[in-house]
Amino acid sequence: HAVKYYTRSQIVELLEIDDVFLISLEREDIVLPDAPPESEGEYSERMLERVRVAQNLVRDLEVNLPGVAVIVRLREEMVGLRHHMESLLVKLGQKRGAS
Repeated sequence: HAVKYYTRSQIVELLEIDDVFLISLEREDIVLPDAPPESEGEYSERMLERVRVAQNLVRDLEVNLPGVAVIVRLREEMVGLRHHMESLLVKLGQKRGAS
């Protein structure tokens, strides 16, 4: 599926956040403009999800931004490991089916 990109103002509007919050996330390297130059927006869906997670952590759990950075990184690593495990299980299943 094609990756969708968002402008700064779209993220602020979609998530109902303050632009200053987005700038703070950028200063902590939690969110970075990652869209290719030819795209209409500045941020990928992955960055939109990072902003959403950060917003929930700060608002609901009162986590500070350095804590958010650690949690976001660990969360993405966990998702990556889960995908890797799923692909290994598929490969193992295919090998068993072939024997």
